Amino acid sequence: MPALDLLKTNSPECWFQSSASLLEAVVRSSEDAIITKNLKGIITSWNPGAERIFGYSEGEIIGSSILTLIPDDLRSEEDTILRKIQSGERIDHYETVRINKKGERLDVSVTISPLKDSSGKVIGASKVLRNVTERKNLERSVLQAEKIAATGKMAATIAHEINNPLESVLNLIYLAKTNASDPDQVVTFLNSAESELVRVSHIAKQTLGYYREHSAAISLALSELVRETLAIYEPKLTVSGIHIQTRFDCSAKITLRKGEMMQVISNLVTNAVHAMPSGGTITASVQEATDAGRPGLLMSIEDTGEGISPDSIESIFEPFFTTRNSIGTGIGLWVSKQFVVGHKGRIEVQSSVDPISHGTKMSIFLPFDNPYARELAKSDPL
Repeated sequence: MPALDLLKTNSPECWFQSSASLLEAVVRSSEDAIITKNLKGIITSWNPGAERIFGYSEGEIIGSSILTLIPDDLRSEEDTILRKIQSGERIDHYETVRINKKGERLDVSVTISPLKDSSGKVIGASKVLRNVTERKNLERSVLQAEKIAATGKMAATIAHEINNPLESVLNLIYLAKTNASDPDQVVTFLNSAESELVRVSHIAKQTLGYYREHSAAISLALSELVRETLAIYEPKLTVSGIHIQTRFDCSAKITLRKGEMMQVISNLVTNAVHAMPSGGTITASVQEATDAGRPGLLMSIEDTGEGISPDSIESIFEPFFTTRNSIGTGIGLWVSKQFVVGHKGRIEVQSSVDPISHGTKMSIFLPFDNPYARELAKSDPL
């Protein structure tokens, strides 16, 4: 009986047959791979979508282990997944890697549900798997293009910035040679040359911060990281007459690259110190917040320093822009913004040069759901 006719009948038996026929039609027409397996990991069904993605026909693959599709370095995932399924848990949109018949690695998104018998006992699992290789390749290409563009911009600005002090060094050495008969003048010229070389060294060290750390991200309490960083600077702050206030309204954990975020906090604290040559107060705070519908943490470093003029606010995140020409390179905040954006976060500044209410507040929002959180979840499968 045609499926349409089955839908027109009130017979429970016909209705069941109709539902089964429609379900089978959906499974067979799906572009995604729909696969079932038993609790031993043996494949028990295989739709045409799975054949298109992996290259195995139904006759070739049914009865084989699901490990056939899993790279050797990821096979430990299957034990974890089976334990989750046996406990009745569902796994949604888990991104991982699988291999096709040709041995090619495919980026996939998998949703896995437990299969139960009439008594409710788990007897296997159903997998809906989508090939996301093309999307992942595009994401990687875009990221690589962004890195190349940023590196090119960085190289150009570094070349320009370092060239100036190097030219000064050459001129000072020439002056020292031509005034060799006057030791005091020679010492003056060499001291100036040394200062310029120190500046070049500082630029180089700051620039190294542009390159991201390769260590894995970890889950940590942001408030503790801020506290840890402030403790490093505490002796210097005490000598400088700077008082520390903290307002840590939460101890929630977030997944971050610790080294990068510690460098961000260090840059903000260092800037605050330089803004208060006669002493003042640094107030650090961490609280839960929501930005554009994204839950996360809001960290602020606020000082009572001289403030940033309105005409400079728009430029402070540009590479090599600085309001401290004698000691700053202007790389710190640029690097900090790269790290924050890499965590899909946002950094903003509020500042006042008012004689009474002067000071600067740097605020950073970091979402709980960021690339490193997903990376950590992937390395510790469901």
